Amino acid sequence: MACKMTRGQDLGLVTGKSRGYNTLTPEIMFVYGTLRKDTVSPMAHIIDDYCELIGEAYIHGSLYDLGRYPGVLVGAEHQAKVYGQLFRLKDQTKVLTEFDYYEECSDDFPKPHLYIRQAVDVYGDEAAPRQGWVYVYNRSVENASLIPGGDYLEYLNSQP
Repeated sequence: MACKMTRGQDLGLVTGKSRGYNTLTPEIMFVYGTLRKDTVSPMAHIIDDYCELIGEAYIHGSLYDLGRYPGVLVGAEHQAKVYGQLFRLKDQTKVLTEFDYYEECSDDFPKPHLYIRQAVDVYGDEAAPRQGWVYVYNRSVENASLIPGGDYLEYLNSQP
């Protein structure tokens, strides 16, 4: 399996294979860091060509400054709001393959992977949350700084 995919808390989602694409659910992705549309990213062409911005959104989690990029943790003990953007994946195969490689959770990278792609509840303009993919940090945050306010771009702009 190219990317470890897990269920969100009590979501009952089917998990699938990143390379096999036989259970590609959900069809949306939440991004909170270097994949956001307002950042300079080597993945900007993938976002522009294969993703459609739905809008601003948030998930429940804890956001950390890892140096050159952020990482999010999710789960019962991580209930702050983490802000980002929600995208519809116009070509799931292309987007997930490219992003899995970018986030170092493909077979091209040693395990444990740096991130895992996980389905979580995403909150946006709709009354109810939607299921969306998010890349969850898969290493210790012992030496990382918690990002206050949960918004990576605001955090970067506030740094001297």
